[in-house]
Amino acid sequence: MKIRIFIGILVLGVFSISINFIFGDSDFILELKDVSKVPTISKLELDGESSMQICPSGKCEIVVINSSFSPPISTNLTIAHTINFNVKFNLTDINVDSKQKEHFEKFSESMDPCLIYDIIKDKGREIYFCSSVIDIINRISDSKSWYYDSIGIYEAIKNTYTVKGDFISNSP
Repeated sequence: MKIRIFIGILVLGVFSISINFIFGDSDFILELKDVSKVPTISKLELDGESSMQICPSGKCEIVVINSSFSPPISTNLTIAHTINFNVKFNLTDINVDSKQKEHFEKFSESMDPCLIYDIIKDKGREIYFCSSVIDIINRISDSKSWYYDSIGIYEAIKNTYTVKGDFISNSP
């Protein structure tokens, strides 16, 4: 009986670690909804080292300009997306006139086509998983880039797409 309990706890522990790896804390989180129509962003979060480089004040507003999503099709089992956004922040220098207090910085984020490695189709679910090390955020003004090791999760029935990534490096 004790061995069964131990094995059960061990299996639950491994399962919890796996779930945390997929859905746990990430440096980059992007959630798109209505991806089969015009994708809209329901969540875009940056954390860690890259966050402080993109928004040094820590109090920036992200304004999405446009986005695109390429779902898998039967002849091409890959997923890709691109978003263009502005990071808006207020300058703290009180000697600057009110028009100059707001500053916008343009960015682009994209994940090249990533190959689907798992598909779940059961009980009203259709979920595609892909992994890519080519998820990049680019600052347009100086071409500085941040690279993420990311996974993509496309839920076809819910019409949503989530990307979670861990910061790898940035360009000088």
